[in-house]
Amino acid sequence: MRTSILVLVLCAALGATAASAAAVTVSATVAAGTTLSVTGTGTPSFSLTLNGVDQTATYSLPLSVVDARGLASGGGWNLTITSTQFNDGSGHTFPATASTITGTGAPSCGTNSTCTAPTNSVANSSIAVPAGATAPAAVKFFNAANATGLGTINVSASVSVAVPANVFAGTYSSTVTVAAVAGP
Repeated sequence: MRTSILVLVLCAALGATAASAAAVTVSATVAAGTTLSVTGTGTPSFSLTLNGVDQTATYSLPLSVVDARGLASGGGWNLTITSTQFNDGSGHTFPATASTITGTGAPSCGTNSTCTAPTNSVANSSIAVPAGATAPAAVKFFNAANATGLGTINVSASVSVAVPANVFAGTYSSTVTVAAVAGP
């Protein structure tokens, strides 16, 4: 009886070691996309009450940048900005020098995006936002160095607006144009 149990255990052990494994190589091709874009993700606004002295108002300009090009070299991007003068539609305007970018918050990955954070080399603590009756040439205010800023990136610029004491009361608007341009 002992011999047959030992033989059974021995056979079971030999059967267990007879299993095999296979290494399978999986190949994946990831094609580069063509998208480099920026969109506004909010409706910036501000309000104030005239009080007889020059005032400064601020607003946040939230943006979403998509870089789906997947470039390890020759990539990167710049964000540029220009605008029209604040105008009330009756011929009253703020000065062309009214708006200034005072900084950008820390960029973050967009919803459902694993991103590579941008490495920004633009000193953006005091950048005049160009303005005119028609938008003048744009200026760079943020960038992503080569091989950074991949995926969907949320960026928010803080903009201060100098409102002179002698401005007429009313509802003013300005069209701000932000572009994503290839290159660091």
